[in-house]
Amino acid sequence: MVGVAMLVVGISGSPRKGGNTDLLLDAALQGAQSQGAEVKKFYLAEALCSGCLDCGQCLTSGHCHLQDEITEIYQTLEQAAAVILASPVYFENVTSWMKTFIDRGQPYWHQDKRALLTKPGLFISVAARLSTDFTSIEKTVRVFFLSLGIKPEPSLLFAGFEEQASILDDPSALEQARAAGIQLVGRKLH
Repeated sequence: MVGVAMLVVGISGSPRKGGNTDLLLDAALQGAQSQGAEVKKFYLAEALCSGCLDCGQCLTSGHCHLQDEITEIYQTLEQAAAVILASPVYFENVTSWMKTFIDRGQPYWHQDKRALLTKPGLFISVAARLSTDFTSIEKTVRVFFLSLGIKPEPSLLFAGFEEQASILDDPSALEQARAAGIQLVGRKLH
């Protein structure tokens, strides 16, 4: 159990509340919460935001000059002890909402926090097709995590779940997500 409440942030790149990705993210956050962590969840599909404009201002200032809901999420991430990203697979990658969020991390890319790896990060993804190759999606998330100084933990990847809440047909899926949330808190404590 956590002595002082640590913050675990969950970020959903899915437009479907109550869908497969959302259910798994909630289970992981419940696992973290069961260990005494404070949790906060963001839905990127609801965020009012702009994509990266490639203006270059972050090269000199160290931060993005755009001020919107993504700015607030990044500020919360800086306070987090652990991070969970969750996205369904769209065209062999994260959703456009998640990609916009990742692209707005450009200031962190320039700061190069790869040597820090001060907090653990979990990635959860769900694909409709059984034949989905998660390689490109995991690479995108891994580079993002490393840019923020987040140590990528083993991903939770589920293929063959298209219908809303069909992940419930896999009796172990939610338990795997809960266990991953518990482990995430444990890794931060050690």
